[in-house]
Amino acid sequence: MRIHEVRLCLYAGIIGAMLWPQDAHAYLGSFEEQDGYRVPMNGQILSGYLAGDAQYYLNNNMANGYTGVVPVGAYPNTLGDGTNGPDVSRYNAGQYGTNSYGPGGGAADIADNSGLWKALSGGRLYEDATAPYYYGSQYDRNQIVAYRNTMPHTGSQTLNLMASDQSLSYLYIMDSRDFGGISPASTEGLLVRMSFWVKPSDWDDPDTGNILGVSLLDAANQFVFEVGYTGDNFLQYRLSGGAWQTTAYQMGTLGWSEITVALDTLNNTASLGISAYNDANSLLGSSSSVINSLSLGLSSGAITGLQWDLRGGTLDNGAISYIQSFDDFNFSVASVTPVPEPGGVVLVLLAAALLNAPRRRGGMKTQGLGWEE
Repeated sequence: MRIHEVRLCLYAGIIGAMLWPQDAHAYLGSFEEQDGYRVPMNGQILSGYLAGDAQYYLNNNMANGYTGVVPVGAYPNTLGDGTNGPDVSRYNAGQYGTNSYGPGGGAADIADNSGLWKALSGGRLYEDATAPYYYGSQYDRNQIVAYRNTMPHTGSQTLNLMASDQSLSYLYIMDSRDFGGISPASTEGLLVRMSFWVKPSDWDDPDTGNILGVSLLDAANQFVFEVGYTGDNFLQYRLSGGAWQTTAYQMGTLGWSEITVALDTLNNTASLGISAYNDANSLLGSSSSVINSLSLGLSSGAITGLQWDLRGGTLDNGAISYIQSFDDFNFSVASVTPVPEPGGVVLVLLAAALLNAPRRRGGMKTQGLGWEE
């Protein structure tokens, strides 16, 4: 090996040891059947009906011990709309299917709130309060469900949020499937990236306040960072305990926009980007950086959950809280590139000096090493 090749290897080894990231790519899901999100037997989806509570209190039969009802239009059978699945807190949503190293299997009824999804307030809890009868229409739902969308971002299903009568709050608990086999508890001190696609509603456009927020939570149940948007679809973000910050980026309602969040849980910073769909020209805009390495103002632990909050009920200016659609969640986890300490800077400079040192000419041998120049 020649001396200049040794210099090159030394330089590359020093830089590589300091900068090389180790990635593991995964995703929350695209809300397809094989991601673990059920829509009733209809068309291409071949899963059977669910027994018990998750079948929406079949025929409101109180003798079976059911304690509430949902809109007739949401029944996963021939009684109504077959495009809506059960509320995600009522069955094993996200826990079956083969996508993203899933275990296989199928949809199954579970005790409410015992799976990865938990209704915290509003949503189906509000509808349960009207049991055993429901007097609303299919437009008065309060739920988070998988939905067979005629215009999904990909596939055939999306995640739909609706809070017509009252605000809702749901928790999603991440598991190792979301991070490609890496335990969420192991994400502390790493760079966690999350991207997803969203198509907001235009029914709530007259309301210019915050309508929706998706919060990243850590193992200590801290709200580490939150991203959301206004009723008229302007991208927002906020830090834990802070106020919503409204950006200049507005998302269209006729197509899908992509939002990207990057949390550096070692240096406790957040970055946010967006590619916003433009309704006027029917085009997806280029990727834009909204904030870059903004201090979180707290010490973050491992990222272990998402909380979804949708404002419902009576909105400003006569607006209506209707369907907010999401698709194609993707996560990546990488090691954080550390800022070199003074000694590390010296090593970098030394490696650079070795690489660029003038070469001696002639057939001299380096003493003691036996390498020829």
